[in-house]
This record gives sequence, structure tokens and C-alpha cells, in this order.
Amino acid sequence: MTPLFSAAQVQSVGVAGDGEFTRITITSQNQFRPNVFLRDTEDGLVIEMVPETFQLAAAPFFAEPTGGVFAYTLDTDRIVFELEQPMMIMREIDLPPAGTEQLYRYILDLSGVSLARFQSAARRDGTRYARFEADRYAAAEAASLAPQTAPVTLAETPPSAGQPETPSAKPAGFGALMKMAAQQRRVIVIDPGHGGKDPGAIAVTGDEEADIVLSASLKLKSLIEQDARYVVKLTRETDVYVEHEDRVSMARDWGADLFISVHADAAGKPTVRGASVYTISTRGEARIDRTAKRFGWDMPFEDGTPEEVSDILQDLTVRETKSNSEIFAEFLVPELKQAGPLLRNTHRRQNFFVLLAPDVPAVLVEIGFLTNRDDARRLKSERGRRKSAEAIKRAIDAYFDRQDLLFASN
Repeated sequence: MTPLFSAAQVQSVGVAGDGEFTRITITSQNQFRPNVFLRDTEDGLVIEMVPETFQLAAAPFFAEPTGGVFAYTLDTDRIVFELEQPMMIMREIDLPPAGTEQLYRYILDLSGVSLARFQSAARRDGTRYARFEADRYAAAEAASLAPQTAPVTLAETPPSAGQPETPSAKPAGFGALMKMAAQQRRVIVIDPGHGGKDPGAIAVTGDEEADIVLSASLKLKSLIEQDARYVVKLTRETDVYVEHEDRVSMARDWGADLFISVHADAAGKPTVRGASVYTISTRGEARIDRTAKRFGWDMPFEDGTPEEVSDILQDLTVRETKSNSEIFAEFLVPELKQAGPLLRNTHRRQNFFVLLAPDVPAVLVEIGFLTNRDDARRLKSERGRRKSAEAIKRAIDAYFDRQDLLFASN
């Protein structure tokens, strides 16, 4: 009987880098197609590669682990890489033989991240991993119960004698990480504006903007947390001041899928009222690169890649982030209309610092004008804050439902 697929004949495993940028390269005599998972296990942080099946070619070569990987193990059905420090996959490359290179090459480019960001990605990967393992178990059970009309030889994986023991998990490249998120819990970061030494605008009712937007943000957090699809983080939960760059850094470290900065507006005319939504302006977009470098938000995509190629990759990520911010804003505007009046030209663009993250879709929402008596009363009331929170929650649902449909169709 002809097998449905050939086991990948692994020729070599290599790990090279310095931990800040690290590359895992697996060469094989035929295509190596693993599922990859980031995992936070009892034994530490790991990356697991689980191919359909694989075996070792004759005289394989195993490089000493380096670059933040202190060991790796070739198990019977997977390759597990144990990490010395948190790293995530920034790029996944699958190359066929070409020119003088006669082997298939499977490459993962890793970049160092904060522990919080790794753990957030690993939590999102957990659902996919559990489903994957359950499907594999069910398939194995079905195969064991099926009548055998002819002997079927499964690829055997040699024992890992003498090889470093390692767990395996796959965080894929930026696009693949976004794809995973379609099936996992999204991280929503809510940023109540101002706080502490910065009270913000003063309402006609005498209340401070910092207190009003904190109350609105806590209401929004409570509402979103009722939905198991989301994890919610706040940049502040009390009356403290948080530097703008720290707000953005928190969102990136938490692995945010969406950043929402909540403010309330003020105007010289007391008749001006209504909510508005801001996304990054063209002028602000021009600041992203230098601001990212200044605060360590730059995104190294690949060790050894020419600088001009890395610049292109970063530019593509920034454009995708900006596009997603615009899409969320367009979902948010009609929902806010159900909560209260809107400012004319509701979706606006501005050069706000909190919108400068290169890889986190972000909006700043002004939920009303504190200098308008009707808006101020609405935002001070429990009902008014609840209606604003419900509007934002509906927009969040619509935004991620759209992503799910797009991912399902690809």
C-alpha cells in the first residue's frame, strides 16, 4: 500500500543567534511541515514543533544549541526547544531546494520579548494546542479500530539518545500569530487617560476628566470580562499618572490585540458635544519609526536580514496596524451613536503619542465633552457610562468577528 505522505527525513537541526535574534533551521530531504506552539510548561518556556511524521536521515547533524535555546529534544513525534529566555517567532519560512541547495529548509526566526508577552501568546496558543492534541488522539484511536486490509508502515523516529531533551512549540510569524488569535482569547488593553498629577479637563459639574474616564474604563473592563473570548488589562486602575510611553510599552508587553485609550473632550463653546474617535495621522505615522527605536519598540524580523529588507517588513507591519486601527474605528463610530450624540466628522486623525505602537492596533476615543452640560451629566451617570461601555464592546465584537471570518476564508 502506498503511504498517504512521506515522513520528513530530517537531515540537520541548527540553532544560531544571541537570544535577541535567533534562528532555528531544520533541513530535510523532503518537506518538513510542523505545527508549532509556544508553551509555558512546568519545566519552563518551550517551542514545540509537531510535524505530521518524521524520521532521521542517515548521518544527521545536530548543532549545539545557542542563542537563548539551552537544549532541544527529538522526541518520537515532535521536536521540543527549551528556552533560556522568552522569545517569540517573528517569521516562519519554508524553502524548497534551489540552486546548489538540495535540501528543504524550514526556518523560524525568533526575537526576544518580555515574559508577559510570551505568556500572553502561550495562553492564546493553549486552546489550539489542546484541540490539536485531541484531534491527533482521536485520529490515532480511529486508525487503531479500523480494519487493516494491508500492513501500513508508519515512519519511525529514532530515539533521541545523546541528543538534548527539549519541548517544542510554534509561535509562527506575525501573520500566523494573528491567525492563531482568531481561535483564542484576545488581549484588550484599556487606557484611562490622565490621572494623578494630570487631572485632564474639568467638567461643568466640577468633576475631573481623569476620574470620569477611569470610572468609564472600569465599567468597560467589567463588561468585557464577562465574555470568555477576551482578556482585559488596564494601564491604570487608580488615580495615578502613567507616562505615555509606559502605556504603550505595557500594551506591547501584554501582547495586546487592541489598545483603546479613553478620554473626555473639552471645548471653548459649551454647545459643542458628542463622542469622537481618533486614529494615527499621517504626521504621527512618520514618528513611529524613531519613537519605536527610542523606546525599544523596534521589531527585528530576522537575524542577518539586510537592513533594507527589515525596513520593508517593519513598514508592512506598521501599515497593517494602521489599517486595523482604521477598521476598528469605523466599527466604533456607529456603535457610539447608539450611546449618545456624535461630534461632526466623528472619525478623526491625530498625532497622539498613545497611538504610536508599531504593532498594536490603537484608537483614542473621546466619549463626550465635559464642557457641555448634557454630555457631562451623561458621563457622570451610571447609565451613561454603561451605554458608552456597551457601544465599545459591540465594536470590539464586530472587529474580531470580521477577523475570524477573514481567517476562516484563507
